[in-house]
Amino acid sequence: MSTTTRTLFPARPATRQGPVLRTATCLLAWFGQVALWYWAIVLVVVVAVPLVVDAVGDVGTSTIWFARQSGVWFPFSIMIGIATTYPQVHVASGMTRRSYVRGALAAAGVLAVAFAVLMAGGLMAERAWYGAMGWEWSLQDQGWFDPDVTFGSLLVAYLATFVVAYVSGLLVGTVYAVAGGWWGTLTLPLTAGPSLAMTILVGNSNDWVPFSDLFGSTGEATPLALVLTASAVMTAALAAAFWLVATRRSIAPRRG
Repeated sequence: MSTTTRTLFPARPATRQGPVLRTATCLLAWFGQVALWYWAIVLVVVVAVPLVVDAVGDVGTSTIWFARQSGVWFPFSIMIGIATTYPQVHVASGMTRRSYVRGALAAAGVLAVAFAVLMAGGLMAERAWYGAMGWEWSLQDQGWFDPDVTFGSLLVAYLATFVVAYVSGLLVGTVYAVAGGWWGTLTLPLTAGPSLAMTILVGNSNDWVPFSDLFGSTGEATPLALVLTASAVMTAALAAAFWLVATRRSIAPRRG
């Protein structure tokens, strides 16, 4: 007579992540540790500065507004570091360049969404806090950052800016790694220029952009349709260039 034992909670079969998802998860997990320090510093500054200013004068200007530039260029510089150093580890682990490119682009997209949500939410929270304290809340620049702006408009403005900047960082680092310092520097207008152009477009308050009337210009900020079109075109062009260069990159085998 044979007896069989049936477990109450049978173990689930182990699931393996694909190389693209594994790459994106790895990059985001690593960057998340750096981002925690970044946002902790931003939070301390955003809370401390108005309290200090209120003690000696009048509070009237948003503090987190000034974090916009750091939200563009800090992850941009991190992406340069990733593009120059991570592919060697990735290929040495037996994964392909294509999976690295897809994973890195996915990580850049998720990172842009996360930073855009936090920046837009932070501005809204700061405006509510200033109102509760009886302080005036204003912004240094206009464009898509008008004092009466909504969360949705802010989210679009930040996301359009960040996604271009982060993909641009991947391309800048890859060109430097592949072609060296001279070509990396000479091509900066093409590799990093779109990031600067997108920042200017979103912060534009006088709508000097040519042909903006074709996108429903009102003579003030850059039209939303133009912001989205420019962001989509620049992101696609940068991602295509990153794909072409990174998938053909020669990576020497690791020694030792």
